[in-house]
Amino acid sequence: MIERLTDINSSNWVDRGQEPEPELHRVLEYHLGRDTSMPPSRIREHVVAIRGMVEGDSAEVQVAGYLALVEKEAGKSVEPSTRRTVAIALWHIAKCAAIRDRARRLMTVGTRPEPLK
Repeated sequence: MIERLTDINSSNWVDRGQEPEPELHRVLEYHLGRDTSMPPSRIREHVVAIRGMVEGDSAEVQVAGYLALVEKEAGKSVEPSTRRTVAIALWHIAKCAAIRDRARRLMTVGTRPEPLK
């Protein structure tokens, strides 16, 4: 059963067991615009913060509030509906990884599951 949680041949990052940071970075960078003056290292800092917020049980509305601060830092003006949409995408990416990782931990604790046949 554990083998099903990660499959290196899968077509998506979740099933391959990869971390969500590259996906979060890609979405945030796209939202800010590839011509943003914000350096990649700073974008990474925001990605870590967003992942931490989601793992700390923040809602997408709170991620949208944080995203407004990021946009201000980047000098970008965005419609609230666009910000909310991006926040929902970021939240779901981080939450999906958190749930997958929690499921993996729960499956490895206690009794060992039967191997797949």
